[in-house]
Amino acid sequence: MSKRIVLLLCLLGIGVVSFAEQVTLKNGDRLTGAIQSMDGKKLVVKTSYAGDVSIDWSEVSQFSSDKPLVITRTDKQVLSGTVSTEGQAVMITTAQGPQKLALADVSAMRSPADQAAYEKSLHPGMLEGWNGGGNFGFALARGNSETTNLALGFNALRKTTKDAWVVNAASIYSRDSKTDTTTANSFQGLLRYDRNLNKRLFMYGAFAGSYDSLQNLNYRLVPGAGLGFHAIASNRTTLDLLAGLAYTRESYTTGLINNLFSATLGDEFGYKLTKNTTVIQNLYYLPSLNNTSIYHVNGNFGLATKLNGWLTSNLNFNDRYNSSPVLGNKKNDVLFTAGLGFTFGAKPAK
Repeated sequence: MSKRIVLLLCLLGIGVVSFAEQVTLKNGDRLTGAIQSMDGKKLVVKTSYAGDVSIDWSEVSQFSSDKPLVITRTDKQVLSGTVSTEGQAVMITTAQGPQKLALADVSAMRSPADQAAYEKSLHPGMLEGWNGGGNFGFALARGNSETTNLALGFNALRKTTKDAWVVNAASIYSRDSKTDTTTANSFQGLLRYDRNLNKRLFMYGAFAGSYDSLQNLNYRLVPGAGLGFHAIASNRTTLDLLAGLAYTRESYTTGLINNLFSATLGDEFGYKLTKNTTVIQNLYYLPSLNNTSIYHVNGNFGLATKLNGWLTSNLNFNDRYNSSPVLGNKKNDVLFTAGLGFTFGAKPAK
């Protein structure tokens, strides 16, 4: 008799544990595992048989967890405790006692570890939270021809829920030693700070600089500011539209100096083509307001494919148009580079 009682208690215990770690969908399916996070769109459950499983939050009917979770309400208040559903409400057993919350008032759920990582991501140090990469292309020919070609690129992004820092730079150098001529020698870089005004709208300040010896350009300095709009912001696709004003100072080897006040219109686009391949594109148009015969157009298109955890292969196309180059130079410069690159930085906390 005592053995039967022990067996019955064990079965009941297993049933309680299973129920305490269970998610029920609206179609009746059930999933057993530990709840990791919920961001308002997806519920992530860690199972012993399939790892992390992501479920549409709208398809969840009931759930429960015997491990503490951090619950964020729609009014930004935070509660912590074990959770279980009761109809259209969530019962949270906190240290101060049980609290009942309507499902519609639950904004997010995270494990304590994920919550700590999330809170840190909201206020990272200036040297923390950076993601980005670089690319490198090199070609050397000796014999009947003696040419050296070098292309370098770098980009970095530090993004939080409130703001973002954007840094990028690109340089190309090409020389033919046999004819003692330099066929390319240029650099361009950008530093931009974005501050979100709301979920869609942001303001930005930027500083860009460049030189190009073949265009006789000693330097071009472009500080500017304006507004931006997050037109698309999904896990797979991003599209930002920007408009603002800028001041351009150009100095040429001929002695010509331009001081221009310009409008700025542009876009920044990114698309995850596959799990390992990303497409990026940007296009900027800068018409001068005080000299309408002068305007610049800069466009970039790139394709980056991850070869492993940090190594990438890169294809980049760059087009720069100057409506008023110095005498003897062409208006349009087109550059195509291919090479290897690297990535750095951890994935942001969800």
